[in-house]
Amino acid sequence: MKNKFYPKTFERGYIGNLEVENRAIRMPMGTELGNPDGSPSWASLKAYAEAADGGTGIVFMDNAGVTQFHHVGLSLASDNYIGPMSVLAKTIKQHGAIPGLQIVHPGRDAAFVRGDDLISSSRIQWEPWYENGGAVPRELTIEEIHDFVGYFGDCALRAQTAGFEIVDVHAACGVLLSNFLSPRNNTRNDMYGGSLHNRARFLLEVIRDIKKKCPNLPLAIRLSGIDFEPGGITIEETCEVAKMCEAAGADAINITWGSHAEVINAAGLLSKHGANHVEAAKMIKDAVSIPTMLCGGIYSPEIGEKLLEDGVCDFIGIGKPALADPMWAKKAAEGRPEDIRPCIGCGVGCHDRGMLSGGVVQCAVNAALYKFDELVYPQAEVPKKVIIIGAGPAGCEAAITAKKCGHDVTIYEKRKIGGVLKEATVSDSKEDLGRLITYYETQLKKKGIEVIYEEATADTVVAGGFDVAIVACGATVRNLNIDGQDDPSVVYAMDFLDNDCKSDADRVVVVGGGIVGAETALILAEERGKDVTITTRSPEFFVPGVMGIAYMVRLGMAGVTIKPSTQLVAVKDGKPMFAGPRGLETLDVDQTIISSGFVPTFNQFRAQIEEKCEDVRVIGIGDCKASRMVMDAVHEGYIAGCNL
Repeated sequence: MKNKFYPKTFERGYIGNLEVENRAIRMPMGTELGNPDGSPSWASLKAYAEAADGGTGIVFMDNAGVTQFHHVGLSLASDNYIGPMSVLAKTIKQHGAIPGLQIVHPGRDAAFVRGDDLISSSRIQWEPWYENGGAVPRELTIEEIHDFVGYFGDCALRAQTAGFEIVDVHAACGVLLSNFLSPRNNTRNDMYGGSLHNRARFLLEVIRDIKKKCPNLPLAIRLSGIDFEPGGITIEETCEVAKMCEAAGADAINITWGSHAEVINAAGLLSKHGANHVEAAKMIKDAVSIPTMLCGGIYSPEIGEKLLEDGVCDFIGIGKPALADPMWAKKAAEGRPEDIRPCIGCGVGCHDRGMLSGGVVQCAVNAALYKFDELVYPQAEVPKKVIIIGAGPAGCEAAITAKKCGHDVTIYEKRKIGGVLKEATVSDSKEDLGRLITYYETQLKKKGIEVIYEEATADTVVAGGFDVAIVACGATVRNLNIDGQDDPSVVYAMDFLDNDCKSDADRVVVVGGGIVGAETALILAEERGKDVTITTRSPEFFVPGVMGIAYMVRLGMAGVTIKPSTQLVAVKDGKPMFAGPRGLETLDVDQTIISSGFVPTFNQFRAQIEEKCEDVRVIGIGDCKASRMVMDAVHEGYIAGCNL
């Protein structure tokens, strides 16, 4: 029966001889839930049971290493792993999805977890901005390449024996096989380097070996449509590689984008979101007659449905959005897209605090993800009357969680739902934060949580007879108290963002090198065409993690000047004066925007409440305790709501 909400997404499809229930596929991602030896853990079983319950036709597991030493997550490098991996395959099948497995050798990407014995197509230095960056991988010999062809084939056979019904070979994003495809990373002058056919030879030999050993096993090949590295593979070359893969026996092409050498496009950071590079994806589909899968930026069912309607791809891949909400496809099929917890494309939980830190993957907006050793949404034995002061992400998450746990919840918000996220959505690159606000607004209404648009005080807490006060009122802007700060040319960043960044100035200086300052500068330079300078008191511009690297790249591309170790001391006649490495300096700009950070408010608020009512339990979450990131706010809200 045709799905009335998203008919293309939920129609049957075929990959080789494999019939798939629908066109949504849970993409393989490195969750790092496996045991240290590469075997699946108890948490792996729970995670993939949950994923299979989520409604996608296929659930691909973590990428499994084809050799023992170089696995990053799971391993299927020997027959010893067949038994444990078969339990995972069976679990996925029992929960309603087709079990799939991606197999991989990370090549120099193994630098994520180790810095020794990195291998690649050529001796090209590993990206220096990673923790183990700067290492030069060893070039594989021809004899070793032949061995690795066999490793891939043997691994695929083990996967089939273990009960996996489709295998995906990872040849994208900077892993070993993609290093051979890239002209930038492959400088060999033998039969595996030079021409495109030679660079693809390793991959084609892998495909043929797998098909020889597993002739009836559906096989997908994951390719980066464009790797975005200077001198890297082009979309035209990828189309030719896709044709070669089909001729060699591949049953599907799994299209992704970028490489770990190009952090902005690999992580999807700071760019305007939505399906990535649609025209290029259509070129690959048109180049082959086998099905194509497309992942990247498919954050909503509407996006996926349109891709299928327009013939851009045959299957849609759900990756990070399935971390934000494992029930993504199920909710879409039921016509409940508003209940899908939205991925905001930040890369903080999945990249910074997950893959790149060597830990289990997390999600900024889904604090319950993979918390299998904890009771998710524990039901209250004695329901409490709870006031949430502030409806930013921390307050909203605390309210929804507490309500799910059985408590009576009321929110007081003096401004608007979303807190400072409202200001963040001014940027075109942060539109996904707007969807998070909409999600919270919808869920608060659906769960019957009252929102009172008034400023709450200690008297409000006492008069309401509340048992618990969760303070999530955010922080106050830090005032620099400098001479001339009342000049008409001076504005604080939060006020500027709240006013939709309206400015008649041509030359602007942004004082402060944190996230707010960087975002303000990008809006002005990229979207408004202004001449922008950032000053920061620190010796260097600082935003943490891959997001910071992405900011630096984007700011550089936008022509923003960064002046470190430079402090604003006064504004005179509309011109800001700075103390820097070369002494006092006056900048000839038309506007000064101050992004000076925030001052926590929790201790003051708690003291006021406790002074009037000692029996009320007071909890602080989010920016009111310390100004941080969306992930910190959401996770603290969840923890507070679960522990009342």
